[in-house]
Amino acid sequence: MKTGAGNCAACHTPPQFTDFAFHNTGAAQDDFDALNGAGAFMRLDVPSLAARNADFDTWLPPTEKHPHAEGPFLALPGLGPPPPTDLGLWNAYGNPDRPEPQRVLERLLNPEEGGAKKFSRDDVLARTIGRFKTTTLRDLGQSGPYLHTGRFRTLAEVLRFYDRVTDLAREGKLRNAPEEFAGVKLSADDLLALEAFLRALNEDYE
Repeated sequence: MKTGAGNCAACHTPPQFTDFAFHNTGAAQDDFDALNGAGAFMRLDVPSLAARNADFDTWLPPTEKHPHAEGPFLALPGLGPPPPTDLGLWNAYGNPDRPEPQRVLERLLNPEEGGAKKFSRDDVLARTIGRFKTTTLRDLGQSGPYLHTGRFRTLAEVLRFYDRVTDLAREGKLRNAPEEFAGVKLSADDLLALEAFLRALNEDYE
């Protein structure tokens, strides 16, 4: 969709309607702020990579090596301290108990520029907050509920959600806002047309 209308294809690339990458949709912040108040997610204290890994049981989700880990940032949103929420990819990047995906994640999140890494590892960790893998839009109209928590029952609710969080991004009020959100601005007519298009991607299994 053209910049300033939807920009959906920036992440939902045809023909699979996914780029198989990770993006922050704003869902984690929206869920968290609904319980803790507007702006609470922006103020959430998230440890650095070294502090997180040095206190694995406090911050990271349980593994065979750390069966008693509490995983407060891989949880449904609630009240703290620390207040639980789901930070998505933050739980995987640089996790010493999850060595398998690290090389791929590093290549995706921190490419080299001029022979050097673009970001520090702490900067990369901050950029993982709230990021989840892009799902396909194929058969979307028949695959609710929606988002990683199943919070929304209808496509119309999802589209209103994106309209709301992209406004927050433009106002500087969305933590770790994705660049792609700058190109999303939907009118009421756009929302209706987009919902109809998404339903047109339904598969016919009969």
